[in-house]
Amino acid sequence: MRGLAHNSLQSGPRRERATVLVIVLVTLLFATTALFLFIEKASTDLIVHVRDSDRVRLRQEAYSALETTLAVLVDFQEVLGGLHSPAEGWAEPLEWGDYEPAEGREVKVTFEDESGRLPFGTLDFQMWVRLFESWGVREFDAEGWADALLGWSQEDYVANTFDAPSLEDYERDPLGFAPPARQPHSWDELRAIDLIRDEFFDETGRPNEYYQRMEESVTLLKYNTPNINAASAGALAALGQYDDTQQDLLRDYLGGSGVHRSNGPGFFTDANEVATILGDQGGAGGFGANIQALRINVEVTQGVSTYLLSVVVAPPGGATSNATDPIPERESLNGQTEDEPETREPTISAAAMAITGPGGDDELPESIEYPFTLLSIQEKDAADRTTPLAQSTEP
Repeated sequence: MRGLAHNSLQSGPRRERATVLVIVLVTLLFATTALFLFIEKASTDLIVHVRDSDRVRLRQEAYSALETTLAVLVDFQEVLGGLHSPAEGWAEPLEWGDYEPAEGREVKVTFEDESGRLPFGTLDFQMWVRLFESWGVREFDAEGWADALLGWSQEDYVANTFDAPSLEDYERDPLGFAPPARQPHSWDELRAIDLIRDEFFDETGRPNEYYQRMEESVTLLKYNTPNINAASAGALAALGQYDDTQQDLLRDYLGGSGVHRSNGPGFFTDANEVATILGDQGGAGGFGANIQALRINVEVTQGVSTYLLSVVVAPPGGATSNATDPIPERESLNGQTEDEPETREPTISAAAMAITGPGGDDELPESIEYPFTLLSIQEKDAADRTTPLAQSTEP
């Protein structure tokens, strides 16, 4: 009995020490976990902070390069009487402007002539049909698509096909609406146009090949004469009525390939000069030779960080956006009509606003003295880049 009692007395302290040890181990486990989570969160916060700092610095570099690019374009525009094509010599604006980026950074500027496409509002029935037929669409279907688009964008439009979408078709829609009688404000609006939504989107609602071709051939910007120097295949087919052979000859001349490869890229200062390349069949009625809207892409890289700036500018008398359309009078609640407040057309001073950031508006000038109108602007860093920078996004 005394031996059993002795063993019990010895096991008691051991159990107490084991309990203390377990408590200590559990405490260490929680402390280690908390420390690990703290380090992980601190690392994430530090990465975000560094990334934001890099973005601010690269952003300022991009806008500085944009300023230099605009200055170079102004010089060429004054000397040449207008901008026609980068082949004129302004394809490398930073070299012309003796621009030097900060140490460790690389800046690249590229251009895309947005005015090589057909303005939506200038297309009539036959032009729409020719455009769709150039895609390989049957004449019957092409005429139906043309009627659907014109019926959506024009008031009191008289259709050429018997089964074209009508006002009653839209009113019978579950939501019940009427066509707006103006051109679309964005390409997503095609989803609402009867017949077009079934042909330009797949069964899951994703844009298909026809949608992509529409974006490549037609623009929602407004101007009268597409630039022959950058004319898309759709514009050449619908407006110029050029066949595939003529289009190939024209592309060879403009791109400095084929029989023109020894001359380098060419350009026209007058659309009528096309006849010198295509002969008597090379009429360019409806085309111009001046850039109406120019996309400027600025890419700044430092180490693994990349910042992308893409703006569309228009020279004096060039393209305008839907945002500059006059706003019609509207009826107030008391039955009287009132005008909307006057809206000012956006100028390139928006670039300065982007640099100064929120709160700097009061110190901004009305203009930065560049004769360009800012039509759209996109900014992306590498982490946000989900679509190619060259893809056109219009206001």
